[in-house]
Amino acid sequence: MFRGSIPYITAVLAAALMLGGGCSVKFKMWRANRNFERGAYDKAIADYRDVAARVPREAQFAVNAKLAAAYLLTGNIRFAETTYERAMQRNPSISDTLYVGLAHSQLASEKYAQALANYDKYLALHPADSLTAALRNYCRQMTDTAAPKHTRYIVSNAKELNSGKDDFAPAYLSDDYSVLAFTSSREEAKGRKRSIITGDKNTDLFSIKQNRYGKWEKAMPLQGKVNNNYDNGVCCFSADFNTMYFTECIAKGRKTGCKLYSAIYDAEAKKWDEVVEIVTGDSTIYNMAHPSISADGTELYFTAECDSCGYGGMDIYKVQRTTSEDGEDAWTAPQNMGSQINTSGNEMYPYVHPNGALYFASNGHKGFGGLDIFKATMQSDRTWKVENMGLPINSGADDFSIIFENEREAGYFASRRRGGRGDDIYRFVLPEALFTFVGTAYHKETNKPMPNVRINMLSNTGESLQLVTEADGRFSFNLRPETDYLLQVRCKGYFNEKTRFTTTGLDDIATLREEFYMQPMDKVIELEDIFYEFGKWDLLPESETSLNNLVEILNDNPTISIAISAHTDMRGSAEFNEELSQKRAQSVVNYLVGKGIAAARLEAIGMGKNQPRAVTPAIADKHKFLREGDILSEEFVEEYVRSAAEREIIDQLNRRTEFVVVE
Repeated sequence: MFRGSIPYITAVLAAALMLGGGCSVKFKMWRANRNFERGAYDKAIADYRDVAARVPREAQFAVNAKLAAAYLLTGNIRFAETTYERAMQRNPSISDTLYVGLAHSQLASEKYAQALANYDKYLALHPADSLTAALRNYCRQMTDTAAPKHTRYIVSNAKELNSGKDDFAPAYLSDDYSVLAFTSSREEAKGRKRSIITGDKNTDLFSIKQNRYGKWEKAMPLQGKVNNNYDNGVCCFSADFNTMYFTECIAKGRKTGCKLYSAIYDAEAKKWDEVVEIVTGDSTIYNMAHPSISADGTELYFTAECDSCGYGGMDIYKVQRTTSEDGEDAWTAPQNMGSQINTSGNEMYPYVHPNGALYFASNGHKGFGGLDIFKATMQSDRTWKVENMGLPINSGADDFSIIFENEREAGYFASRRRGGRGDDIYRFVLPEALFTFVGTAYHKETNKPMPNVRINMLSNTGESLQLVTEADGRFSFNLRPETDYLLQVRCKGYFNEKTRFTTTGLDDIATLREEFYMQPMDKVIELEDIFYEFGKWDLLPESETSLNNLVEILNDNPTISIAISAHTDMRGSAEFNEELSQKRAQSVVNYLVGKGIAAARLEAIGMGKNQPRAVTPAIADKHKFLREGDILSEEFVEEYVRSAAEREIIDQLNRRTEFVVVE
């Protein structure tokens, strides 16, 4: 059924008194309302439909309003939507509850624009309804051009498991995942009673197995004492598959409600026996259902209600296995999982993964409509991080009861989404992400591709890979998801290059690209953006970025030694400039030593104004008054410089710090 926060739509009870057609019509309306109030929606629907066909047009609004609500509450979304629309046609002065009921139906059918319009009408009258506001915001997202992105999960209807009735709550019954148990209201259910809500048979526990060719055989009811006339289902199993925990729900006067039971498998008789109720000793906890046992068998998670200790609706609880005074197994008092898991809505169908993650269905957390499936992981500070599983695991309808294989992101869940036949079981798998790294090595000065450059890849998982670039300088390799990488690029006679990157957080097929420009070691290399105090040798803070890059180069190339040369402009005496430049070069050496570079690898040389800069093509292109090959000496300044601005440019070009590999 639609398990969302559905408003309890109440038509005017006096409508029955307005009805024409005699006592039988009035009686059926009274009986339909009574069945609606006690949750017997299937019987209510039959009477509402009969009454709607026999009353005057002006009285049909009240009947259709209740009929639409009954359809919605039984999950018959298509009929709910059309009946809500019919009710609105019968009475243009619409009740606000019809807006939200119709919006819920349209959301479940993924008619987002229409649902958005009706949510807006309802919220204009009830702005404090936060749950409905969240659904409205989701519809807004889905109608925007930037709609929520689908995850990489692949979802498909497991048609061979489904019957046309409600099939849900799958559970693995073998280590190799070839046997499944699940809950179904199909006609093969053993009991004679039918659900007062849907009219279908009360649910039973079924199992189904694959043959040696991987095909699913016919589903059969579980044998033993676990199926009876009442609703039986939503089970889980111990790690050895010898103990089952399951739910039994009774709709019978004061006995109405759900309880948890355990059963032991009798391998010789091939049936489930020794059925025992799970008692927690806390009478304030009731309607216990949807069990999930931890991998080590010590913790049991389940859904329940508690008027004094819950957060509203159904909450998720857990109990721990202990030993009673007489030495028998027992369970501790239930522990509510707290406000990070539970909300004022309903939290149901918990599943505890062997890795410790807790999955559950909720209509209280922000979602896509109806019940959505969420993943909760415990953080280092003992808080829970709750994440929506996203599309296509979730939809606008109810999505719930997920299970996983232990080793990979694959399994089954149930959904009432469009395209199914009631509650259906769906399979899902997360295919391995396809990430590729493509790199190219170039000569830094000629920009030509470099073949035979050595590539060394290391990952934080311990994986390593060595390869060389092709004739076009390219190389490539595949990457693993959620992995950090270090890439080293080496060629004799060139400075080593490296880069770090990660696939963590990438959730789609992607190609990472990077280019590496290999700098020859036999060239003089200028250190960009090295600044000193005017007329002094003190390094300014703006120089740190460039100097730290040099530190990284020296760490990446631990066998080289370098000479650092500082140059001045043409102003001042030769003696002053030589002393100043020597001290400036030494300042750079001192900085590098302070960063852990061995002093024996470094040499400081003050060049003064003895080596004026030669104009390169790049400099000539930037400064049009200079030509490639010009030497910016004192003689050049005296002969060719025509303004103070040109002189300042030449002085800036001559003031520089360089390094060269000496061994």
